[in-house]
Amino acid sequence: MSELISIIVPVYKVEAYLPRCVDSILAQTYKNLDIILVDDGSPDNSGKICDAYAEKDSRITVIHQANGGLSDARNAGIAVAKGAYLTFLDSDDWVPKEYIAYLYDLLKETGSAISLCNFLKTTTEALPTATEPEMVTVMKNDAILAKYIDLGDDFHPQLVMACGKLFEASLFKTIRFPVGRLHEDEFTTYKLFHFAPQTVISKKPLYYYWQREDSIMGEAGFRLQNKLDYMDALVERAAFFHEVGRPELSDHTYKSLFSEALSVNLQLDARKETEAKKTVRGILKQARNALKRTGRSKLAFLYNTYLSYERPIAWAYRTYKKMK
Repeated sequence: MSELISIIVPVYKVEAYLPRCVDSILAQTYKNLDIILVDDGSPDNSGKICDAYAEKDSRITVIHQANGGLSDARNAGIAVAKGAYLTFLDSDDWVPKEYIAYLYDLLKETGSAISLCNFLKTTTEALPTATEPEMVTVMKNDAILAKYIDLGDDFHPQLVMACGKLFEASLFKTIRFPVGRLHEDEFTTYKLFHFAPQTVISKKPLYYYWQREDSIMGEAGFRLQNKLDYMDALVERAAFFHEVGRPELSDHTYKSLFSEALSVNLQLDARKETEAKKTVRGILKQARNALKRTGRSKLAFLYNTYLSYERPIAWAYRTYKKMK
């Protein structure tokens, strides 16, 4: 008999998209599913739609809770999931009928703890025909984490995103998403890759990522809280890698944090948001102090130099950017 797989779907203000999402789950060729719809205090008819689907299919469990955000909804689903494996699907996205079977077969055939596919960003349901080769790669956790922290890697967004993956449920024994944070995946998925001895990646686009104007991460322009939460995620990631004995990954993350802070401060200068810069400065001080405590003098010196000579360094950085 096939193993039970849990599918966790956070639901909030998606009445126009929810049927497409749930219908795609019910159409899966892999049938042994534990489908968890988490109504996160949605003010529209989304909760009623969830209940209507649960009445039609006994595999569906609906959780109604006060609005706590995406992380809180995912965590609620994890808490009740019964499957040996689990996957996350955002309620405005959808998947083809072979999605679960494909990821499950990849995972079992390669003996991996995580399997993942490519995603296809789209604003239309008329999807293009896939032309890229499948390209399946099996990677140990050292290799996948090196790929994960490489911001220039063309597969970086797919690695960070929690959706489009099938996980061994045991990976979530001590891991949860950070409640009240944006960039929740940035706080979480690297830990899952660390604890998974092996991951299998497929370039096959089997997750359809709907691009809508009112989505949190799809908003145009500069949003300070996005930037601050992302930098906090990098601080946590750098500390985690140091604690688990991966100093090269920790150092690389501190360098990414430094670059991000310089970029954010330039944007804040242009917007004349001087108070916000104090928060960024606090994050940089926190990182510098951690580097000093752990004896990484070169990186600590980099941070300390910037904190001591921020204005001339910012001027030089702006000049450099203009010359590129």
